[in-house]
Amino acid sequence: MPPQKKKSVKLSEHFSSKDFMCKCDQCDGALKISMGLLGGLELLRSNSHARIEIIKGYVCPECEKINKKAKKNYHAIGLAADIKIDGQTPVQLFKLAEAIPEFKGLGLNLTEKHVHVDTRKEIERKTWVETQGEIIELTAANRAQYLD
Repeated sequence: MPPQKKKSVKLSEHFSSKDFMCKCDQCDGALKISMGLLGGLELLRSNSHARIEIIKGYVCPECEKINKKAKKNYHAIGLAADIKIDGQTPVQLFKLAEAIPEFKGLGLNLTEKHVHVDTRKEIERKTWVETQGEIIELTAANRAQYLD
């Protein structure tokens, strides 16, 4: 029998712990979340005037071992979320998220139709597009190809 999930706790005006808990069957709804990420998401919620759906928040150590893809997984340290907003295309959401200075990592996933946001500690923002399993750095030269 899988472990019982923890009860949800309100974290901010629009988000609860349930939004960010690990969704695997191995843990009991483990959770780590950065207050900077939460603040950035609240600001994005305020700017968009729409409910943000958290597709993926925190991932527990077991999930990280199973799904290890990136060199550094910001979901595993509570600094990242994959998000959607009903009625917004991923490109529209990406452009809204770019206005939030707390988001230092921004990824536009065209295959799964969501946006990755994270509050990594680097000074310079990293932006990319993911399509059909390929990660492409977003640059001035290719920006129009993906965002217009």
